[in-house]
Amino acid sequence: MIPSTLPRNSIIHGDCLKVMPTLPSRSVDFILTDPPYVTRYRDRSGRQVLNDDNADWIEPTFAEMYRLLKPNSFAISFYGWFAIDRFSAAWAKACRGR
Repeated sequence: MIPSTLPRNSIIHGDCLKVMPTLPSRSVDFILTDPPYVTRYRDRSGRQVLNDDNADWIEPTFAEMYRLLKPNSFAISFYGWFAIDRFSAAWAKACRGR
């Protein structure tokens, strides 16, 4: 179980969909994430990125990220250009929810 107040400069390793709901609202100063890009990426040898064809996680994850951020803080998320509409729409929806 994660405490209701977090120590400064802490890093929590885990599945974000499981960990973020356990954290207190407005308790995070900065989020940096490099999630699957939802572009169905395949390299030259045919390898794929796990879950890169599934966008179901974007809205709930961005809603949790927004809930966790302190006022005047930052979130940076990498994403695939071809999926920018999904990522920006999810962030806009999360912002309207606060």
